[in-house]
Amino acid sequence: MISLALIFFQSLLHPFHVSVSDIKYKEDKKALQISTRIFLDDLELALQTYSGNEKLDIAKAEDWNFVKENLKPYILERLKLWDEKGEAYELNYIGAEIEDDVMWCYIEIEKVKKLKQVKVSNTILHEVWGDQENLVHFRAFDDVQSARLYKGDESEIFSWD
Repeated sequence: MISLALIFFQSLLHPFHVSVSDIKYKEDKKALQISTRIFLDDLELALQTYSGNEKLDIAKAEDWNFVKENLKPYILERLKLWDEKGEAYELNYIGAEIEDDVMWCYIEIEKVKKLKQVKVSNTILHEVWGDQENLVHFRAFDDVQSARLYKGDESEIFSWD
């Protein structure tokens, strides 16, 4: 009952449920750099669901170790990228930081030999909100491509000639 009241209250704080991921191809480093921005209140609900922990306050210092232990596997299970051959990229979780009311999560993919096509799947917060949208902006070769991913349509293929 308390969790239902909490979800209702959270929905009043920001009625749109959105995360934003920026993916940048660094051709000189042969790497993809990913930064994902997630609202703290939504992330708290997701980590509570993920871990079974009913009480969590990301902003409290005493909860930060719990967040660090659970945030990495949570993000890596829900954000996936594949190359043009369908082979999954290995995502290296760099870390996270809080800025105002959002959590920034940083990931890097090294040894990207060539970039022709990348499939991105993002299911972050789908278990919390049915109307969750995950925006993805992919920057490569002086080109920006964007996609809006949501439950039922969680992936997009980005291509370059």
